[in-house]
Amino acid sequence: MARVSMLDPTSPPLPVDASMAERPDTLNGKVLGLLDNHKLNANNLLDDIEQLLSERYEFAEVVRSFKPDVSRPAPSGTLDEIIEQCDVMVTAIGD
Repeated sequence: MARVSMLDPTSPPLPVDASMAERPDTLNGKVLGLLDNHKLNANNLLDDIEQLLSERYEFAEVVRSFKPDVSRPAPSGTLDEIIEQCDVMVTAIGD
């Protein structure tokens, strides 16, 4: 008899005490992080986001990071670098 394994692709609900991250009052003078998930056109979307945000804010620096694979989380080293270097971060998918 063949066995079939079923996987539940849903994630558990957020804990009741979950909250949004603090937002800075302004992005002027901040370091902007952009995380590309390696999906087709994600880099183009992030280029456009960077351009639009740079028209409104003066960033101290823009740091670009990349996930090696769209289907896996960013490596902990990449996330540690983002946390260490960036004040705010935008991640994008493509297609």
